[in-house]
Amino acid sequence: MAPPLLWSAHMLKWILFSFALTACATDDPSIDLDVDVDDGELLDEPAQPSISSDGEDVQTLAACSVTVNQKSELMITDLAVVDDPVRTKWTGSLATASDGAWHFGRLMTEMAGANDPEAFVRTWLQQWAAPRTVNGQVVPARPISQVLGAWPKLAGGKLDLTKPPLRLLAIVNRFDLRAPGNAGEGRFVFGVLDAAGNPQQFTVILEYKLPAADAAAVATWAADWHALGTLARGSAAYRTKLQTITRKFARRNASPSRPNGSAISQVRTNEIALAFPWELREFHLTTTGQLRMATLAQTPANNFDNTAVLASYMTANAAAIKAQNHVVPASFQGQPFAAPNIFNNIDFWNAPGITDNTLRFRFSLNTCNGCHGAETSTGFLHVNPRSAGQEAQLSGFLTGETVQDPVVPTTTRTLDDLQRRANGLRAFLCAP
Repeated sequence: MAPPLLWSAHMLKWILFSFALTACATDDPSIDLDVDVDDGELLDEPAQPSISSDGEDVQTLAACSVTVNQKSELMITDLAVVDDPVRTKWTGSLATASDGAWHFGRLMTEMAGANDPEAFVRTWLQQWAAPRTVNGQVVPARPISQVLGAWPKLAGGKLDLTKPPLRLLAIVNRFDLRAPGNAGEGRFVFGVLDAAGNPQQFTVILEYKLPAADAAAVATWAADWHALGTLARGSAAYRTKLQTITRKFARRNASPSRPNGSAISQVRTNEIALAFPWELREFHLTTTGQLRMATLAQTPANNFDNTAVLASYMTANAAAIKAQNHVVPASFQGQPFAAPNIFNNIDFWNAPGITDNTLRFRFSLNTCNGCHGAETSTGFLHVNPRSAGQEAQLSGFLTGETVQDPVVPTTTRTLDDLQRRANGLRAFLCAP
């Protein structure tokens, strides 16, 4: 654990290299330049030879002897974890901590607080069933009956929360999204199934803030995640340690001052299983403790692509966009601007008169649909739904790839976001 005297150094790191809002951005969000719904994050362009991709001093990293195991500490997809026979099954009781600790139904029940959990989940799902108005814009309905119909029912027709048609794909450490008051995010990535248990092109991410009141608490989170790398991945000891970590942010009353006492920052979805085209949505807890649609951080409505309004916004905020600390506002120039949902039916974002391609790239990649298209050569998902007994496959954006710029084909970029996150954790743990 870092001693309290490191607070000032770590606060400076927050100010320089962390983000304060969730963007599609993950949660949760952070600006969290979390640029996707499936756990992608913007990697700086490799154009600054003295600085690593996470803004850390290369000399500091070179002198750092800490090794971060990405598969054990950052993006956990090991079948021994995601198919754990106790933690991914649930009897319906909250009495035993291990029982269903990573099960969707239990996590939603914990999130619901004192609310009826079945009604909490059903009300959330029914937001697809009819058109909704968010930020002054109408969001069309989509046939959520496909999911509700595949969900086993109890007597009386209630959803059986012990048997949801969702499969755990990954548990994710987003310590890189830390900001004052939190140590980043912890996430559960789920894939939706059909009635026969087959994976659908539909992911749900539960994104929780890691509560941290001071620098010592932040350092404890870093040490806990890193300790996973000292254990055999998937072993009984590893799963016990991981459960201890996830319980700290996913249990009921993990954040007593927040709605329902939940540390959830946002729930995000990405799917084409309900209708064409791909659609991304984001949900926040209201003050009354219900999940409701919210605007997607860092993403304007699709109708602003290639418009003078977007050009005006990008020009006025060019420095912040290039520094990766801009905030897409709910409204701009007197009209609703932030997207209430987004269709992934554009290849990349651009605007007339924008000749600075770095500006264009950084804006586009930090939108939800920009990150799920030509900017990253990604087929819409960064963590792919899996069949039973198979490990989830990750996108090249996460594991490492070289992509061609969609506007300036002579420009290529090397993206390796898990390595960026690993560099950031290493630098934090090695901070003098």
